Parts: sequence; C-alpha cells; structure tokens
Amino acid sequence: MKPSFYRLRNGIKNYAWGSRTALNTLFGVPNLDEQPQAEIWMGAHPAGCSEIEIGGDSVSLVEAIAQSPEAILGARTAEKFGQLPFLVKILAAETALSIQVHPDKRQAEDGYAKQGDCIGDDYNDANHKPELVYAITPFMAMNGFRPFQETVNHFLRLNAQELMPALAEFRGNLTGEGFKHFFVSLMQLNPCEKESVLTQLQACLDNGGFAHLQTFISLLMRDYPGDIGVLAPLFLHCVTLEPGDAMFLRAGTLHAYVHGTAVEVMASSDNVLRAGLTPKNINLPELVKCTVFSELQESELRLSPDDTGTERHYPVPVEDFRFSVIEHCQQKRVDVDSAQILLVLNGITTLRDIDGNEITLYAGQSVFIPALTGAYLLTQNERSCLVQCGRSET
Repeated sequence: MKPSFYRLRNGIKNYAWGSRTALNTLFGVPNLDEQPQAEIWMGAHPAGCSEIEIGGDSVSLVEAIAQSPEAILGARTAEKFGQLPFLVKILAAETALSIQVHPDKRQAEDGYAKQGDCIGDDYNDANHKPELVYAITPFMAMNGFRPFQETVNHFLRLNAQELMPALAEFRGNLTGEGFKHFFVSLMQLNPCEKESVLTQLQACLDNGGFAHLQTFISLLMRDYPGDIGVLAPLFLHCVTLEPGDAMFLRAGTLHAYVHGTAVEVMASSDNVLRAGLTPKNINLPELVKCTVFSELQESELRLSPDDTGTERHYPVPVEDFRFSVIEHCQQKRVDVDSAQILLVLNGITTLRDIDGNEITLYAGQSVFIPALTGAYLLTQNERSCLVQCGRSET
C-alpha cells in the first residue's frame, strides 16, 4: 500500500531581493547565516524540485511521479501535462523584484526552442506562466497598465523634456500600439537622458507631486537608484494586497512585486522576461513581443473568491491549477482526483486517509497528496489556515 500523504522537503532560493527575517518570523525557517531568503519552491520544476520520503530514502518529486504518473497525477492530468502542472511558492520580498512579463504557451515554446543551448535567462522551459498571488502579509505590487489617459497625465506632471516628443506622439494615439511606442522610447533612453528624467522625478517628489504614489516610488528609488524602472508606478497600477487578498496575472501582463510575503501558485515554469529594477539581462525586443499592451482598470485586478464558510475558492481562467484557502474545518472530507499540495499558513492541521493513517502539519509545513489517495478528512485547530493547490480532473 502506498502512502496517502508525503511531507515535502523544499529548497530555498537566496535571491538578493529576499527578506532575511520573514520566513523565520512567520514559519520558523532557520537562517543562521542571515542570507536573503526569497522563495520556497514546492513542486516538480527542475530548477527547484521538492523531495519526498519513500521507504526511508529521499526521492525527488519528479522521480516519484515518473514511477507511476497516472496513480500520482491522475489519469487526465498525466495524459494532458505529463508532469505536475503547477508550482507553489512562498515569496518573501524585502526589495522589489524585477519588472517582468511571462510568455504565453506558444511564445514559451518558440523562445525555448530558438534559445537552444545558448546561455541566457529568458526562457528556462517551454511552458507558460500564468500565476496567482495570495497575500500573507500586506503585499505591495505593481500589476497591469493604467488607463492610457491616466499615464499621459502622470508624465505631463513629470514634465521631463526628454520625454515630450514621445509623449506627444502617444497623446495623439491613445491605443495599445501608441503606448507600446512610448514604452519602448522610455526604455531606450540613453544614460544622460535617463539621469535627467530621474532628477526631474526627484524634483517632483520634493515639490509634493505624485503624493499617491510616493511610497512606491520612494522604495524603488532607494533600492534601485538610477534604474529607469523607478518610473513604473506612473504607468503600472500600484496595489497593496491585505492578508487574504489575491490577484491573478495572465501571461503577457507586465508586473513587479515590491514588498511583503505571499503565496504564489503558477503553471510549472520559470520563464521571466525583464524590463527594469534588476541587474540581470534585459531583452527588450523579446519582452515587447510577449507583452500585451492593453490598459486595465484597477477594479479588474483583485480576485473575488467563492466562499462556503470553511473554504474560499479563487477561480482562475487556466487549467494548470486551482487554488483554495481552507480554515475552521472539523472532519472536512476532501475528495482527490488529481495531485494536490497543501501548505499550512497558521495553526495545526491533521489529515486522515480512509484507512485511518494520519499526518499532522504545522505552520510553514507542506504535504504532497497523490491522486491515488482518493479522499481524506481534514481537521484544523481554531487558528489553522492552509492553502490547497491542485487541479480538477473533471
């Protein structure tokens, strides 16, 4: 008989923008060397594959799935994806991540094939990367293009002479194509022009301009001085998610996470094209090709969950994953028809399968549940809250 539950051993990514304290404070993750702990990955992506215990041995989740894909993933998931189709992360940002976009499936397949064996960090696989972010702490982010007239008004207020010709052209063509040309002009400023524009931005702030954006802009200027990406709040929506809030990001959406701790769920991919706030490679032509230059209303950003009282299900428009938050449950029956990952955020949770086998999880711990489990009972103490990630076979 195969186990119904597998504790996950997950790697930590020590990226420079990560927090040195958040994972320890929230989940007791040790950090003896005081390294920036940016992300914990839970899943089967080659760039950060989790491990499980089988018969006393530690086995990568990829290897475990390969031994019995239909039983572990579910027949339809195994047929459609051939691997675990989603990746779960805890993200802890002390400083902003790069302004970035993720390709759609076709773009990822083409880009990965063309990149071949060339060294680069644009395409790391052939998959798309739609993603959901769920705030654990107040979480600052920039997501999606503002209405074009609002962007024009911001740059008129900035009044940087180096941008006026491109801005005039944009004002005469308030469309996605018009904004794309303005965005490219902004990204291609030469060093002297960039310095002058950023000096003008600081003068605006000193004179009380952009008061509603000052928190975001000041953080970016502090952490990325001289980077043209500090202008992003003028054309991207600035959002602070409160704990329990979530938003979805489609492929092609320009965005950047700025500060805070959150859960991310995404298609199993590590493809990132960058536009600023980073010392890494910026491939502007490829980024522009993969970006959807459409304006968004701020009201479109947040997700509204279906709430049953014990479960909040956040609907997403992709097949790769589903996402729910579960709390205050006693003996809740959960049916399993495809692989799941559960991550406990608070309190204590106990799972029991149909044969009476139990596993107890504490804050920060995660478990992999194969499709063969069939069903289990979930019991939580009064403080417990967990996220459930998977997909439906139906």
